Amino acid sequence: MTPKVQVHVVPHTHWDREWYLPFAVYRRRLVTLIDDLLSRLDEEPGLRFHLDGQMALIDDYLELRPDRLPALRKAAEEGRITLGPWYTLPDEHLVSGESLIRNLELGLVRAARLGRPMLVGYVPDQFGHTAQLPQILSRFGIDTAVLWRGVPAEVDSQVFKWEALDGSSVEVVHMRYGYGHGRHMPSDPGELAVRIDSEVERQLERNAGGPWLVMSGDDHLPVPAGLSVALPSAPTQRPAAISSLEDFLAVRPSPGSTWRGELHSQHGSFVLKGTLSARFPLKLRHAALERTLERYLEPAYALSEMSWPARELAYCWHQLILNAAHDSICGCSIDQVHEQASARLDRVEAVAGRLWDRLGSGDGWFNPSLFERDGVPPLGVGAGPPAPVEAVEALELELEDCPDHGDEYTFDPPPGARPLRRPLRSATYTRSQAEPFVRVSVEVDNRTTDHRLRILIPAETSAGAWAGTAFGALHRPFRKPGAVDGWEFDLPTDPARLWVDSGGVAVLLAGPFEYELLDGAIAVTLLRSVGWLSRDDLRNRPRHAGPGVATPGAQMLGRHRFELGVYRHEGSWDEAQVPRQAEVFAHPLRAAPAATLRPGPREDDPAVIMSALRRLEGRVQLRTYQAREPWRIEERWLD
Repeated sequence: MTPKVQVHVVPHTHWDREWYLPFAVYRRRLVTLIDDLLSRLDEEPGLRFHLDGQMALIDDYLELRPDRLPALRKAAEEGRITLGPWYTLPDEHLVSGESLIRNLELGLVRAARLGRPMLVGYVPDQFGHTAQLPQILSRFGIDTAVLWRGVPAEVDSQVFKWEALDGSSVEVVHMRYGYGHGRHMPSDPGELAVRIDSEVERQLERNAGGPWLVMSGDDHLPVPAGLSVALPSAPTQRPAAISSLEDFLAVRPSPGSTWRGELHSQHGSFVLKGTLSARFPLKLRHAALERTLERYLEPAYALSEMSWPARELAYCWHQLILNAAHDSICGCSIDQVHEQASARLDRVEAVAGRLWDRLGSGDGWFNPSLFERDGVPPLGVGAGPPAPVEAVEALELELEDCPDHGDEYTFDPPPGARPLRRPLRSATYTRSQAEPFVRVSVEVDNRTTDHRLRILIPAETSAGAWAGTAFGALHRPFRKPGAVDGWEFDLPTDPARLWVDSGGVAVLLAGPFEYELLDGAIAVTLLRSVGWLSRDDLRNRPRHAGPGVATPGAQMLGRHRFELGVYRHEGSWDEAQVPRQAEVFAHPLRAAPAATLRPGPREDDPAVIMSALRRLEGRVQLRTYQAREPWRIEERWLD
């Protein structure tokens, strides 16, 4: 790439494996796209193509076109297509931190088998970004990222420094106008020059001196035929050429801003917070299977003398990572997509069950934590039994039911709608003598459409809340609903993972969930029942977020069971060891395997949480994170 190039035009496609059409239909289109791409690479020597930062689409193609592997490998070796780094583009708020790591691991391994992986944190369409992603990327040697959604108004430059909670950072290129702003480029050189100049002009406010990035593609679009032929003769105001993200990043402008923590602002693009609660039971089931792999199966096999079931575990992780893609785990696709996602979870459940059975049925209990529980040693087996559980007096909780005129992306009550609140009477309340929190089990027989059901837990919320996130925790202030800021209403709902704490009250839930701070209560969404993928008649979002397709399955009719923990405590969340209590709540003791386990590692610091214990390349690896400052993810080998 000549240093005189100022405008880097990157041909690409953004590929949702499943969304408003099922996977099989999209794959037929994918095969056509990559067949065409490989032909055009021969016909257009100047063509280069960005394959969306994910390897799943290449595997999907090769499964039907295995004979095209040499052509793909040749294109990758010549730097004309990109490989990875992700396997799928995950929604970062709705999968575990460990899942994000395994996704990158799988993507980089698959990419390395075809050529050189692209070491760019490409996260173009996720509905916001988790605070610790810079630390995760840095651990893989990735020091740059390219993204669109979630960037707040305080960031006023095209390139900015994004710091994780621990201070590690990546430099980010913000695609302020999305990844599709350069789609449908004309083939006439004169018209092409006008179009490219206009794309650069609107970037000048945040990047006056260049170079500039133009992403030429969009959702499921084919290869832009003839663009690489027309561009050299296009009379652009600034020298332009077909390029790659890596080439642009090599000459990127210096960062003009710094941001620390999550990127979840609706300021310049949709972040579509309703996806935090759409099809919520499916999200909880996915999270339960993540925990089954991370905290039970892998640690038990790693500490046993039994052979490591590499193929079976890889299969399970592959199915979960396919489901982690942002349109899949977000619950914002057609019903058939989520039926297929549920079938993937069925397969994981079956294989995981057989793996646990293979360990045999022993006496006592298995402890999945790094500290002793109920007399059972860390990551070991003990006779137990666990401390007895007894019914306790009902807490003063409420159910809130509110009409919802919205869709899978956005909560939108109709004009004049008022929530109906009533005491929660259909719950059971229990407490273990070994636990400081009360377990609340709620069964819901949902026979109503177009509404949102939440549980309200009394708390003093004026000082805001701390909430668990992947590999850490965040403080968010109490806030009232904001105004429409060009894209969507600033709804005061937020993501949490495992726990949220406000005013000396922690709510525990075994997975990702949506919460809101009300005057005097923490509201946790149990169900959001809607019948459309997207609507264009909402007050909280002034335009479609997807196609207007009916999704009757998203009404979530039928019986559902939810379990929460309510932990009232003195002092701050970290003084009360809320992350450790969330760890206990989400990872119960389990009937012990018969296989003999060697002694597991121990951790006395209550802020240190285990993310993984597994065999990797013949050795046992422990990964932990600190759920308070300095917020570090740490790894060590146990042999």
